Amino acid sequence: MTVRAVYALTGDIRAARDRAEALAVEQSHEFPPELAPAKAAPSRAHVVSVEERGPGLALATVDFPSDLSGNELTQVLVMVFGNCALLPGVRLVDLDVSPELAAAVGGGPALGVDGVRRVLEVPKRPILATALKPVGLPSEDLAALGRAFAEGGIDLIKDDQGLGDQRWAPYAERVPRIAEAVAAGNAASGNAARYLPCFDAPPEHVEERLRIALEAGAGGLLVVPGVGGLPLVRWLARNTPDDFVLLAHPALLGGLAVSPTAGIAPDVLYGLLLRLAGADAAIFPSYGGRFSFSPEECRAIAEGCARPFAGLAPSLPAPGGGMRPDRVPELVDFYGRDVVLLIGGELHREGDPRGTSERFRALVDPLA
Repeated sequence: MTVRAVYALTGDIRAARDRAEALAVEQSHEFPPELAPAKAAPSRAHVVSVEERGPGLALATVDFPSDLSGNELTQVLVMVFGNCALLPGVRLVDLDVSPELAAAVGGGPALGVDGVRRVLEVPKRPILATALKPVGLPSEDLAALGRAFAEGGIDLIKDDQGLGDQRWAPYAERVPRIAEAVAAGNAASGNAARYLPCFDAPPEHVEERLRIALEAGAGGLLVVPGVGGLPLVRWLARNTPDDFVLLAHPALLGGLAVSPTAGIAPDVLYGLLLRLAGADAAIFPSYGGRFSFSPEECRAIAEGCARPFAGLAPSLPAPGGGMRPDRVPELVDFYGRDVVLLIGGELHREGDPRGTSERFRALVDPLA
């Protein structure tokens, strides 16, 4: 079995074949081929094809022996995009792994689209999410916001990614208070909102902070793979309750996906790799917000979350980054119903988070 990766090579087409061969060696052996012992040959990657796709653009397909992964997600990442992350004009644009390897190295989302819908009791309509912000508020203020959002009908109430263990709202104090407030909001309204604390803990605090979240009754986590790594997502997916929602935030991942000629294509990063690691939903900057992804890139991300991949459950795209309630019909038309609509600051604009949440919810209730 092999792991197949496709790279877009930008530059002189006449050099594309040689660049692809050098890439295969770099990503597997990192050793001069003429010096490699014969016994090492089974671990070397091989170029399957190099196809010209336009002026200055070629697609190189490379097969890596599955054994090169060591059945570890960390090594898969090094293998398909390790040293080549340092090379200009090389972009990972597709990836294919076997279901057996995917199960061994990641396992995919524990919930996926169907599971998230089940635990949130949202069978058909788009899922609604918001963020507790800004950083600097005390725990009681954040808890009051959490309750208002739960009463107003938001499904996923996450910490802002900037909420860590700051003095204004220390993690051990904040998480239980918000979880309790969201539970009270659910009890008052009959909703089934989940509170997702931000989880970007340093390694020495990972187990302690997970224990705090679990004991508090949090319904999942906002994970930050760009900080903690994709293997942390995998570990959390395997060491949390079956109904725990893992929502991935793109902080620090953005630099991997914004260049059109380098890094990792957004649909591979947000749609395939986060899914492989175990994220149930992936936040990304939607078109029309304050970031730069195009409609074509956003549609590709949504398709990457949904398309068949290594036998893994599909995940949910979560477009965000400056979205507004008045754009909900447009966003639903663009992304479909299997989407997490993330609106943060705009729900605070009128000073009535419960009321703006109710109006946000009213926009999607007809789709239930």
